[in-house]
Amino acid sequence: MSEQDEHDATDLTAAFDAVVRANASLVAQLSARAGVHESGLRALVLISDTGYSTPTEVAGFLALTSGAVTNMVDRLSAAGLLERTPNPSDRRGSLLRLRPAGEDVVADYRERYAAMLRAVDSGHRGDLHAVLNDLATGLFQQAATADPATPASAS
Repeated sequence: MSEQDEHDATDLTAAFDAVVRANASLVAQLSARAGVHESGLRALVLISDTGYSTPTEVAGFLALTSGAVTNMVDRLSAAGLLERTPNPSDRRGSLLRLRPAGEDVVADYRERYAAMLRAVDSGHRGDLHAVLNDLATGLFQQAATADPATPASAS
């Protein structure tokens, strides 16, 4: 890799790191605004995306234990953000659905992201959609090829 390519890669990595930090900051603010933990906000968005979810699906998505998800679901239910209903396909399981207050939290989340993305996209001739899709594809490809058994220092 040439010195210029290495410099460009460093600049791109720094820019991406700034996006990750800025996103974490926005998620923290939106979570605090909703009165929930960041994992709780991510769970609400997941449930909104799917219409309903099981606690097992939420645990897998958030990489949390079943006990942690049970506690989180209890808190979100007590706050009136979601409801737990019996799963007709599994007598022992439950389905999680948003309540109107949870839908409001997710709507605020989506509106803030949509406004920001529209503003950035308009400043870049409408190319942001393609760039974000390519970025997501690249991240999924990297995740698929990363061997969790091999520490980064051994690469």
